[in-house]
Amino acid sequence: MKLKVMLVNPPRVGGYPVVREERFEHRDMGSVYPPLSLLYMAAVLERDERLEIRLVDANGFNLSPNDVRAGIIKFSPDIVIARCGFDTQKEDCAALAAAKDLGALIVLRNKIIAGTPHIRDALLKEGCADVFIDSEPEAVLPGLMDAACAEKQRIAAEPKPYACAFDGSRDRFFGLSFLEGVKGVSYYHNGAVVSTPSAPDTENIDSLPFPAYHLLPSLDVYHTGVMEPPFALVATTRGCPFGCTFCAYGKSKCRERSVESVINELKILKERHGIRSFLFFDDTISIKGGRVEELCRRMKEEGLDKLDWVCCTRANLLDFEMLKAMKGAGMKEIAIGIETGSSEILKNIKKGVSLDDVRRAAKWCKELKIMFYGLAIIGLPGETKETVEETVRFIKEIDPFYTQLCFAVPFPNTDMYAYYDEKGLLLTRDWSKYSPLSDEPVIRTEALSASELKKLRRSAYMSLLLRPAYLLKKVRIFDWRWNIKGIKKVLGRIWAVITDKPVR
Repeated sequence: MKLKVMLVNPPRVGGYPVVREERFEHRDMGSVYPPLSLLYMAAVLERDERLEIRLVDANGFNLSPNDVRAGIIKFSPDIVIARCGFDTQKEDCAALAAAKDLGALIVLRNKIIAGTPHIRDALLKEGCADVFIDSEPEAVLPGLMDAACAEKQRIAAEPKPYACAFDGSRDRFFGLSFLEGVKGVSYYHNGAVVSTPSAPDTENIDSLPFPAYHLLPSLDVYHTGVMEPPFALVATTRGCPFGCTFCAYGKSKCRERSVESVINELKILKERHGIRSFLFFDDTISIKGGRVEELCRRMKEEGLDKLDWVCCTRANLLDFEMLKAMKGAGMKEIAIGIETGSSEILKNIKKGVSLDDVRRAAKWCKELKIMFYGLAIIGLPGETKETVEETVRFIKEIDPFYTQLCFAVPFPNTDMYAYYDEKGLLLTRDWSKYSPLSDEPVIRTEALSASELKKLRRSAYMSLLLRPAYLLKKVRIFDWRWNIKGIKKVLGRIWAVITDKPVR
């Protein structure tokens, strides 16, 4: 009998979609992403003929906790694998309660929590999960499945009654000593958390199977504010070697897929799943000179330039010819971290990007008619009223198509967390409030209180959104569908700012 494994992307929280990925683990607005990490995990598991696999994306298809419960009961899995958002830990764990009631082994992954052992250990002690994945999931799962299958086989061969890792009537896990040889996991056993040695990351990511998109009913529910369904995520690299102090996902080796591997995945997504658009879900897609240009050339050769796509990267890793190639291959928008208009704060956060780098990137995007999405942060170390004003002036100077202003969120696995903690500037350790899109700051700065940060952010948004010249540039004379959609978005953002709601 096969071991039954269910992968679950828990439901939305508070009406908001949640992104639970290796480089983005919190509530979102205006976008619904496919569960790329779970799709990769499922593809790895499908290689194992001993397993029967199911995948439920409650977030994407807006299923309720009751729907998830019913699905778990119907499939009756031996093992449930899920990811959680950092700010949605409690809700995500609650959604898996049915699996716990059935006696299934619950396996959980969150990259920020994996880097914060005291939070991980608390989740294990509270029974939110039986096993926590500490290393890259695809490197951990084969060993975990080997151990689980071997234990089930061992128990099935023993005479009954017995005391072991499985319940005799339903062959369910409840003892975890069989995990001691599995690399890259933590579990609670005999009153203590046990952590095994790390599992090495997959060095050659071309060796991984393509994400198991065929396990989803359709890709019609996925989209961003710009990209329309059917929509997918495609990762051409993993990792980011840069050391920005605010980032929960940096300081890791960047591993690249071959161009041909990426092209083959895009062809499958287009031909089998009918995608119209996608996001290159890389931290720094342009990290290696010439690689993006080669990818774009191959996309045009294969007719993939008819798809709309977006990406994000660092301003100092772009040049005009690269952007030109990206535009020619179908790119409609690029997101770039501005972070701040203060050179001093850029040094404080070890961004490694200058204001001139951002100026050049913005100029090239305008020349090529590429939508430039600027990402800025308010409340970084050293922030004052004057530096916020510098940021607003700088954004007006470079004039992105749109700028998102987030409060600084020092996730507890970042260098920046220690700065706020040591100076007594943390306002809460309620992790449910730790979302970059939150309307309430979780920190103050030495110069500014939380209420002052809120006022400055509100003023900045109003100053940026209500510029007549800025609004006029968004109008497309012969495209009323675009104009109506744009008016709704601008008005929605203004209303959110006025009423202190999250803004995307």
